[in-house]
Amino acid sequence: MSVRKLASGVLAALALLGGAAIVDAKDPINVVDPFEFDPDFRWFEPVYDLDLLDMKPEKRASTGWFATYDRLNLYAGRPDIDKPDLGENRLDGGWGNRYQVGFMLPGEKHGWLFNWTKLNVFAADTVVQERLNRYIEPADGDDPPDYPPLTQPFGFPVRLSEANNLGSNFRFYNVGETTNVFQYQSYELNKTWRMTPYHYGGIVEPLVGLRYMKLRDVNAFNSYNSSIYPPPPPDPVAEPFEEFLNTQKDITLNEMFGGQLGFRYFKPHNRYVLSTDFRAFFGGNWQSSKFQRIQEYTQYDDTGVGAEVINMSVTEDPAIYAKNSEFYYGYDVRAELSYQLTRMFSVRAGMQAIQFGRGLWRGGQGNQQGLAGGDKDQGLFMFGATFGMNFNH
Repeated sequence: MSVRKLASGVLAALALLGGAAIVDAKDPINVVDPFEFDPDFRWFEPVYDLDLLDMKPEKRASTGWFATYDRLNLYAGRPDIDKPDLGENRLDGGWGNRYQVGFMLPGEKHGWLFNWTKLNVFAADTVVQERLNRYIEPADGDDPPDYPPLTQPFGFPVRLSEANNLGSNFRFYNVGETTNVFQYQSYELNKTWRMTPYHYGGIVEPLVGLRYMKLRDVNAFNSYNSSIYPPPPPDPVAEPFEEFLNTQKDITLNEMFGGQLGFRYFKPHNRYVLSTDFRAFFGGNWQSSKFQRIQEYTQYDDTGVGAEVINMSVTEDPAIYAKNSEFYYGYDVRAELSYQLTRMFSVRAGMQAIQFGRGLWRGGQGNQQGLAGGDKDQGLFMFGATFGMNFNH
C-alpha cells in the first residue's frame, strides 16, 4: 500500500471519529466549546483527608480536561535474526516518555483520550579504537583541550571529522555491532465511556479507538583497519592511513495502523488511586528496509599525536531496498498507584508491558557479505517501570 493510500485511510478514519463527536453533542450543529466544562486551574490547592473521605468515587474521577505525563524505563527483547549467538532471550533497557490528554463530559459520562508514547532502546557490543593521530591540538593555545581546532571565523572547524570527537578530548571510532537498537512510537485516539461505580467504589471505562505505531530498527556492523594496526593492508602505501568500514547498516521501518479495544479500571482509597489499563490492538504493518555500505578512508602525514589529515574520502554503495506487509496484533497493559498531593495534582508509579504477538520485521534483509537478516514476522516484548504525574485526577 502506498503512503498516499495510507494517509487517505487515516484521514477517513479521523473524519468518522469527528462525526461521532458531533453526534455525541446534544445539538448536532454546534460544536462543543472546550471551555464549556468550566475548567478550574487551581491544581495545587490543598486537599484534606476529610474532604476525600466525604467525596464519592465518581467525584474523584477525572472530569473536564485532564492530562498525565509518565517517564518510562522499559526493557525490550532482541530481534530474531539468523545469528545464533545474539541472545534473543536477553532484555535490554530503554527510556521513553508517555503523554496523555483527554476530556470527560461530566453529565454524559463519555469523552475522548489521546495518548503519545515514545521509547528508545540502544544496546551494542563495541570497543573504542583510537585513531592514528589520537588528538588534535587547538589552533589557539588558550582554548580548552577538548575544543576542536578553530580554523575559520565564528569558531567553526573546516571539517568536523578532522577535529576531536564531540564531548571528548581525543579522536576515536566505536567499532563493533548493534545487538538491540530501535525507536518505538505510538499514537492513540480513543473514545471512552464511564460506567456506574461498583458497590465498593471501583469504576470501569471501556474504550475503542485507532492506533498508529512506528518502529525503526537498526542492524549495523563496522570494522577498522589501519597501516600500523593488524591486520596489515593488502598493498603497502607511502603514507599512514586508516579505514573505517560500516560494512552493514540495515534500517527497517515498521509502520502499523489499526484499531484497538480495551478498558480502564480504577478505585480510589483515601489519597491513593489504584488503576489498571488494558488495550488489545491489531491491524496492518507496512514494512520497508534499506541496506547500505559506507566506507571512510583517512590518510595522514604522520602517526604521532596531532598529525595532520592530508587525504580523506567517504564512499557509499547504492542503497538496497526491500518491502513487505504483515498483519500484527498485541496488547498493552498497565498497573499504576497514584497518591493525591493537592486538589488536582497527584504523583504515580507503576508497571507497563507491551507485547507484539507477530507482524514485526527486525534485523533487516541481510546481504551477501555476512550480514545476518531478520525474520519479517516476529514478535516483541517490552516490560518495565513507569513514574509520573497527573492533573485533574
